[in-house]
Amino acid sequence: MIMTLAVMSFLIFLLVEIMPGDAAQTVLGQSATPESLAALRESMGLDDPMPIRYGRWAGAFIHGDLGESLYMRGVQINTVFWRKVGHSVILALTALVFYVPLSLFLGVLAGVRAGKLTDSIISFFGLATMALPEFVSGIILITIFAIKIPLLPITSIIPIGETLWGNLNILVLPALSITLVMFGYVSRMQRSSMITVMNSDYIRAAVLKGMPRGYVIFRHALKNALLPTITIIGMNMGWLFGGLIVVETLFGFPGLGSLTLSAIKTRDVPLLEASVLFITFIFVVSTFITDMMYAFLNPRIRFKGGDV
Repeated sequence: MIMTLAVMSFLIFLLVEIMPGDAAQTVLGQSATPESLAALRESMGLDDPMPIRYGRWAGAFIHGDLGESLYMRGVQINTVFWRKVGHSVILALTALVFYVPLSLFLGVLAGVRAGKLTDSIISFFGLATMALPEFVSGIILITIFAIKIPLLPITSIIPIGETLWGNLNILVLPALSITLVMFGYVSRMQRSSMITVMNSDYIRAAVLKGMPRGYVIFRHALKNALLPTITIIGMNMGWLFGGLIVVETLFGFPGLGSLTLSAIKTRDVPLLEASVLFITFIFVVSTFITDMMYAFLNPRIRFKGGDV
């Protein structure tokens, strides 16, 4: 994990550095004089060689100092970054609570009723949601639940002077938009895995012994059928935070996604680097947790004394 993050931090820094545009020009505007641009570049350390700037940035990052925003002069990134991250984590967890139980339940149902009408309906709905980008599903949800049936707010903006906890209803539409996209991937994987397990020899043996079908499904089949699905869920956590950029922008949600987009527009290099590296961190940690859960559910892959 540490090696992955170290390599990714350098790649992120390198990619941001070769982006077109001039950070000093973005801050001062197109009417800035060459003298003022040169003075600002010197004050921000932009004239230093790239290895020196990377070492300075990485060293400060390790100590928890995300630096100062280039666009919002005088504002420490720490003062805005972690609040936005907290909002995005709450939104991601809300979406997780929505789509994981729903996808697993309908995926199992489609798997045990493979080839029947129930399976066809669930599979069709899963394919349809996979084909819809987040902004399309978000617009559909806004049209239905905010305009036609005014149950939820159109935007997810937190009123000035209030907190997210006092406006939890603004999470529903963005979370549902993410759920519609993720549902197809998870449910179809669960369906496929369930069909494979239900056709295995040990499941047939359990059925021939006269065990109740529900007991066979939930006691014997489901645990093994969950393994590939857990991998998909874990691997999609990194994508989930990256995909929040579209969803948060559409709904005006004040989270990491909208902050990252703002950093891209203003070429706020330190803020952009912090945002992308945090998304990488989420992806690495979620992959690690997925591996641990996989080992917990499948004892055959645990390492004991060097043996599998």
